Amino acid sequence: MINNKVKIKTTNLNVYYGDKQALNDVNLEIHSKEVTALIGPSGCGKSTYIRCINRMNDVIDICRVTGSIEIDGNEINKKEIDVVSLREKIGMVFQKPNPFPKSIYDNVSYGPNIHGLAENKVKMDEIVETSLKKAALWNEVKDRLNEPGTSLSGGQQQRLCIARAISVNPEVILMDEPCSALDPIATAKIEELMDELKKSYTIVIVTHSMSQAVRVSQRTGFFHLGKLIEVDTTEKIFKNPNNKMTQDYITGRFG
Repeated sequence: MINNKVKIKTTNLNVYYGDKQALNDVNLEIHSKEVTALIGPSGCGKSTYIRCINRMNDVIDICRVTGSIEIDGNEINKKEIDVVSLREKIGMVFQKPNPFPKSIYDNVSYGPNIHGLAENKVKMDEIVETSLKKAALWNEVKDRLNEPGTSLSGGQQQRLCIARAISVNPEVILMDEPCSALDPIATAKIEELMDELKKSYTIVIVTHSMSQAVRVSQRTGFFHLGKLIEVDTTEKIFKNPNNKMTQDYITGRFG
């Protein structure tokens, strides 16, 4: 089922790192409660794009962003936007699992603590349990919540990072190649999880794996050299793309 409610609308987005232009006039609509996959060769701008959505590029001195990104119709690049509350709405999961050097419990409670989301320990316990359940990790860790997050396997660590991302109740989850460091079994678990999470969240995933894009996403955007070449339903992109460059990439002729 394809949903037509637009959650994130990008208009004429350009990103520069010093003199180098990393994104070129990107126009992209990301629909609510769907998984949108971004594919394309390394260095084509996919990760740069998702870093614009939570303004992570702000921390790079030489980075300049022009154009517009709206979330639910609100421009996020306005000066007066509170970046902390913007990032509360947008969870981020990185390529390599990066649990904090704290207990499993503290990894998940970290965000809710900072944002004051639990008035007492009982409420916090509830948030931790719910987040770990949503990340399909609760049954594996419920008896070891005080052990370090780093003691878990790679796939479990990545699910812990997903639990951490959803603990603050975001609206959007950005995933930057979340399975590239994982084995096939752990990858399958994360993919199943995405399918479940999209019922509640809008998900954008950067992936090098085209088969993964086919399995998990409803829409796919193909980037090449900083430009968004084509975006459509995943089925259309992989079966009958409009652009020859897209066709060449997905059939392995370049990239």
